[in-house]
Amino acid sequence: MTHAQQHTHSTEGCEETEAALLRREGVARAAVVTRADGTAGERRLVAYVVPEVPDADVSRHVGMWRAVYDEMYRDTVPGAAGITDDFTGWNSSYTREPIPLPQMRAWRAAAVARVRGLEPRRVLEIGVGSGLLLGPLAGRTEEYWGTDFSEAVIARLGAQVATDPRLADRVTLRCQAADSEEALPAGHFDTVVLNSVVQYFPDAAYLSRVLDGALRRLSPGGRVLVGDVRNHGTAEEFLTAVHHAQRPGDEPPAVRAAVARARRRETELHLDPGFFTEWAAARPGVVAVDIRLKSGAAANELTRHRYEVVLHKGPARPVSLAELPTVTWGSDVHQLSALAAGLTRYRGGLRLTRVPNARLVTEAAECGVPGTARQTPLDPHALQSWGAEHGRRVLCTWSAEAPGWFEAVIVPDDGTRCYDGLYRPGDTRSTPLANVPAASRRASKLPALLRRELAAELPGHLVPDEVVLLARMPLAPGGETDRAALPAPGRTDGRTPG
Repeated sequence: MTHAQQHTHSTEGCEETEAALLRREGVARAAVVTRADGTAGERRLVAYVVPEVPDADVSRHVGMWRAVYDEMYRDTVPGAAGITDDFTGWNSSYTREPIPLPQMRAWRAAAVARVRGLEPRRVLEIGVGSGLLLGPLAGRTEEYWGTDFSEAVIARLGAQVATDPRLADRVTLRCQAADSEEALPAGHFDTVVLNSVVQYFPDAAYLSRVLDGALRRLSPGGRVLVGDVRNHGTAEEFLTAVHHAQRPGDEPPAVRAAVARARRRETELHLDPGFFTEWAAARPGVVAVDIRLKSGAAANELTRHRYEVVLHKGPARPVSLAELPTVTWGSDVHQLSALAAGLTRYRGGLRLTRVPNARLVTEAAECGVPGTARQTPLDPHALQSWGAEHGRRVLCTWSAEAPGWFEAVIVPDDGTRCYDGLYRPGDTRSTPLANVPAASRRASKLPALLRRELAAELPGHLVPDEVVLLARMPLAPGGETDRAALPAPGRTDGRTPG
């Protein structure tokens, strides 16, 4: 019997391989299926594994990033005039050079404006860093608490705060991990901020614990703002663009292989927007989830691939955007002048869907994402500026349909601060919602290790030809593994290849 013939596996054979995988150290969940080889028509055995993340890996990951920031700030001297614009470490992934200072200042201004728009009085910032938000925000608050896991960061920031009489009496700084609630008063803060920090978390479970703690620290009607979140749904586009920028002459197979390696070794956390809607749905105290694209006119990785989330705690009364009339870009309307004519018809607001994101359309096309180049692309910032000229507020969010698309809700500019239903998630049961940075070192070696161990235990025809690592297993409505939703080998993001 040939090897190809042996791979016409029975369900019992797949189950035997699954059982053997689940006995292996480092495996949390497993599924085994047969797939047709697209080039030769043979049947191949493919195993899908969700790695287990031991507590030691979580601690090691947090410690790695703490060491980075301790080293970065240990020997720096605080400025004599208080907190300054310190953008140390903000380098472009495309060029490896510092992001231009005007772009960084615009980024910081947008983040400050987003927090100020919530009218905070008692603020807790988790991951306060060099005080880029604390500096412009704290002087307008009653209290501003900041925590950070780096002693060097807190010592430096404390020395700077002490030189500013506007801040010294209202700022409290503590060195503690993001998931520690030690000495933080419960039910006290109206705003908790995690800005440009969750990418350093070890996994989504850690973030869930941090958000649960933040919810307990909030007073009724308060909110958690999570800023600068890296989008898991566009990670492949981002890494492909980075590779093209640094090695422009590589052929497509080499690019795909390099991107696959980069994803396995990624040390920063990427999150699908659906993570936040799913997290909130499981917590009755959260009454609204507001997910928006990062604001800004510059076209860089911060505006292309990052977003911000506001989670509102009850009893806030949100304005729901879920049932607004829908207009499709490129089908119902083809230009902004036609959209302007429709504003009088939809006075209460409307949703513009399937808008190719001008910031992302080139990167999406490089990855073969379907449907991103058939309509005229729009820039979210330009669309927001257009809305302001027409007396409307434009709220831009991701589209769950394609990484290169976004949606825009156009509403009256009436000062509303609490929206719900802006982002419309897809079926998150079959969508990988995050990577697992804490497992990146172990995971890069896990497929080969598992195949070696299985070869020593099972007949050759039950050893999988390939082991694919997933952040989580796709689930059917009943909770069992949705085998039809398992991605094709070579793609771990759940998309159908374009």
